[in-house]
Amino acid sequence: MSDYNFLMEIRLSPPQLQALNYISRIAAGAGLNLYLVGGVVRDLTSGRGNIRNLDFAVEGNVQKIVKALEAETKPGKGSSSSSNPQALARLERFRFDARRNGASFVFAGGVQAEIIGAHKEIYSMPGKAPEIVAAGIFEDLRSRDFSANSMAVSLHPNSRGLLLDPTNGAADIEDKELRALHSRSFLEDPSRIYRLLRLSLRLDFKIEARTQAWLESAVEARAWERMRPEQQGRELRAALQEQNPARVLRLFSDRGLLGGLDASLASRRVPYDRMEKIRAAVRSIPGADTFLLYSHALSERLSPAHRKRLATKIMPDTETLRMALGMEGEARKVAKILGG
Repeated sequence: MSDYNFLMEIRLSPPQLQALNYISRIAAGAGLNLYLVGGVVRDLTSGRGNIRNLDFAVEGNVQKIVKALEAETKPGKGSSSSSNPQALARLERFRFDARRNGASFVFAGGVQAEIIGAHKEIYSMPGKAPEIVAAGIFEDLRSRDFSANSMAVSLHPNSRGLLLDPTNGAADIEDKELRALHSRSFLEDPSRIYRLLRLSLRLDFKIEARTQAWLESAVEARAWERMRPEQQGRELRAALQEQNPARVLRLFSDRGLLGGLDASLASRRVPYDRMEKIRAAVRSIPGADTFLLYSHALSERLSPAHRKRLATKIMPDTETLRMALGMEGEARKVAKILGG
């Protein structure tokens, strides 16, 4: 069995590990059971580097952690010196989502994290937003999308590094296979159609046979037409954050699925060549954030009103939205300076 304490030490970046240890300490002080979950555990297990975000689940009230983080990171609290063990984990901004009992954070150094209360989702009808019910961590993991994403690592001091794997995801990762957990998975949450195709490309994993059949049935039933706007924005944002967005969007297009992410994409040509040029240009820049560049390439031929609508849909926060909408103006200023 893998030593997850060791894996976290060597595969998380120093700022990520600092933030993880910081949140773990706060959760333990509040008497909460905290777990690292989802894609980060999948990537630790499979040996992939360049882990993007830290996802946590907590059994209990997330607001206890949020309030403790706010209290400890107020201006003037502690030292700003890099020798201070809390300096790198300083909270820069966060958003709280009461419906999901969760919060997203950005720490100093650009470390992104999300903490959500352990829960299960109950779907009254396909495509409709589910009822979210608090649950234990094992129920939470069993209600997720794919077995490879349904693992957790305990961060409690008494069990730190313990892997929880109720759906046998580690074995599927070893077999390089993506497996949905039940037959109605794609009908209940059509965004999983896009996630499955995107992950199969990124990870180079095959799709398990029954999962493939469930996928084809959901696509044939046009389940993707029932996606809610927030789901569309989330999946389009995720596609643009991939290392090769052109390849992902081309796959969606080949399957006739682009219109499910936004109506404007169903009737226009995606600038694949331009995206490939962006990818080639930034390949020599380690850690470059290309999300805004790809977003601009996707929307630059739209009318200003449609461009703003699409940007508002996919941008994760108001600051990113402001930067996206101001890119052309800033580029003209730079061009004028260089031209002079």
